[in-house]
Amino acid sequence: MGDNDLASKAGTVKIGDVNVNRLGLGTNRITDTPQSYELLKCAVDLGVNFIDTAHRYGSGASETGIGNGLAPYADGVLIATKGGFDYPGPEGSEAVLRQELDESLRRLKLEHIDLYQLHRVDPKVPIEESVAALKKFQDEGKIRHIGLSEVSVEQLEAARQVADIVSVQNEYNVLVRHHEALVDYCTEHGIVFIPWFPLGGLNGGAEEVEDRLRAVAEQYDASSQQIALAWLLKRSPIMLPIPGTLSIDHLEANLQAASIALSDKDFQSLL
Repeated sequence: MGDNDLASKAGTVKIGDVNVNRLGLGTNRITDTPQSYELLKCAVDLGVNFIDTAHRYGSGASETGIGNGLAPYADGVLIATKGGFDYPGPEGSEAVLRQELDESLRRLKLEHIDLYQLHRVDPKVPIEESVAALKKFQDEGKIRHIGLSEVSVEQLEAARQVADIVSVQNEYNVLVRHHEALVDYCTEHGIVFIPWFPLGGLNGGAEEVEDRLRAVAEQYDASSQQIALAWLLKRSPIMLPIPGTLSIDHLEANLQAASIALSDKDFQSLL
């Protein structure tokens, strides 16, 4: 890292006791290929030190690709993963979460996971029970910090009664805004908010973002995607967007959003 350290221009956020740059990398499309290795290494060279994956991404190919592409990891690089998703199986149980955690550790070539997130709340298992299992793994030294994904304020509060929760990962972007109260809650309590699909996501969302932000983007000589990321960064100091890509050109363009300072007027116009 150095002159090409684009990600650091977004500032930093603290995940537990670890500082990371506020533009990370989502890896749901990363696979165990040389092309993915190249992208991952380029991301780290550009200052990305927060990489998010999950046990289920690519049936394990994402985690395997990260492990093969980056291990041993550069100092300061935080790898976050998730477990517990494919319901109606007993995904929120301790036994299943332990099995998935152990598989993630093996694939990622790690002795512990810096941030391990409950991917979804199992409707058959109380969130307190699932988080208690993660707390047990934390006490065993397999997890450093605990996060949640796709939760409500009420579920987050219940989980916080069981363990220290340092992050929440929910769908959120300039168009999908139904978690505003949760963003405000996380901001108040210093819990990092990791918006997935920060650029709009599937089902036409990305095209809607393009249309909605085009006029503002032209004012900043930027792309709509860059404005979408700049908007998230301005929305809250605890926001940590993780745009995913398989293109080095797109990776660089996403990180350049860190240098865009939206005016209050333009920010408000997109609310």
